[in-house]
Amino acid sequence: MARLKRLPALAEIDRLKGTIDYYLWKGIPCARKWPHWPTRVPTPWEKANQLAFAFANSTARDIPAYVRLQYQRMVAGTKLSWKDLYVRDYMNGIKFRGP
Repeated sequence: MARLKRLPALAEIDRLKGTIDYYLWKGIPCARKWPHWPTRVPTPWEKANQLAFAFANSTARDIPAYVRLQYQRMVAGTKLSWKDLYVRDYMNGIKFRGP
């Protein structure tokens, strides 16, 4: 972190966006190297889970209306949406939710 006497003009800040990060810290003008987080390659298990999650979400719109209605009834009174329960069932396997 480099402390500055004052922040540069907005045009200068915009010009250096992505290289230098200008900000105020406790009212003190500062600058630092623009933060960079390298992308992380998912593990094979994570990638498989991501693909299954994406598939479940993409098939949710194609389920019949009567099945969607049953999911809506099952989540009544909870904070879940019918799609949350549908994806959960796909990812974990359907479990009987009897009376």
